Amino acid sequence: MVSCPNCGTEVAAAIKCWIVAPTKHKTTGDMPEFRVGIFMCPKCKSKFRSKVDATVNPARTNLKALAAKTLEIHEGLTQTLRNLRLKIEILETERGSLLVEIDNLKKVAQARANFLVIEVNRLREELKSLRELFGASKKAD
Repeated sequence: MVSCPNCGTEVAAAIKCWIVAPTKHKTTGDMPEFRVGIFMCPKCKSKFRSKVDATVNPARTNLKALAAKTLEIHEGLTQTLRNLRLKIEILETERGSLLVEIDNLKKVAQARANFLVIEVNRLREELKSLRELFGASKKAD
């Protein structure tokens, strides 16, 4: 129970709570933590902050656990690096094959364009000869 700083009414429940840990530690190695909450007075409707409770957590000095966790993280990062290198190699191979395919498609497109140019020129020549033929027969009539 916390009392309201304005009217002194006892407030039982906090609206919101969180844990606060100071940056400086005691020389014993303990890390003090305390809980702070936002309260709302039911009588005067004012909101205020107050300390809820205090706890002391012993400092974590287990070097073996820390070394094991570091090793686990290192192994995970090494595996991730291997996977990324493998993906990069696969993507580079795929990129190379796509570039070869693009070159082949460019060659096919160029050959088709050349064929179409030749075809259009042939059709123009045929049109020209037909115009001359019909033009000559109209003059004869």
